[in-house]
Parts: sequence; structure tokens; C-alpha cells
Amino acid sequence: MRIAMVGHKRVPSREGGIEVVVEELAARMVMHGHSVTCYNRTGHHLDKYRGIRLKRVPTIDRKGLAAVTSSFFGCLAAAFGPYDVVHIHAEGPAMFSWLPRLTGKRVVLTVHGLDWA
Repeated sequence: MRIAMVGHKRVPSREGGIEVVVEELAARMVMHGHSVTCYNRTGHHLDKYRGIRLKRVPTIDRKGLAAVTSSFFGCLAAAFGPYDVVHIHAEGPAMFSWLPRLTGKRVVLTVHGLDWA
């Protein structure tokens, strides 16, 4: 299966819980024979890590805009990429889940915390 992951800051990273989950989940999926691509925010320069393909998406690096812009461009890239499933992490990036769905991709959403609280 070909899987795209969107909604995290970057892999590899231990900046937050979402990044730890994305890295470990993606690496384990690769070990099981799946092809996983993580769409990272700009500023990270690896192309591959633990078998995970890493792609950078445009990001406006200002408070309040980094997450929104990277999530939008990540979902847009995943929508037109060769993926079977797009896995979106967190409820903020989920507002762009309609983009991959427009192109017939299956979308999985994982909400890691209660951001509204």
C-alpha cells in the first residue's frame, strides 16, 4: 500500500507527540512492506529516513501560518500523488481532508489530543 502522512512538523523529530507517533508508525509500516511518504515542513533536508520517503512542502514560517500552510500544501501534494491512503494527523490539518478525497483517495484522520480544550 502507498501511504502519505500529513499534519506533523517533520520526520525525524522529537519535537512533539505527533512527530513521535508519525515516525514510529511510518517506520513500522515500511517494515511491513508499505511505501510511506511524510510531507514535512520546509527546512528539513533529508530525502529518506528509516525507509520513509520525506518530501518538503512550502511553509510560511510565521506564528499561526506554518501549520496551516504546510497542511494545505501537504494535502494538495498527497491528493495528486500516487497514494492509496492519506493519513492526516491532528484536527487542524483535517480541515484540508477534502483535497485528497476530491481525487478519490481514502483519508484516515488521527486526532492526538483535545486541541479545543
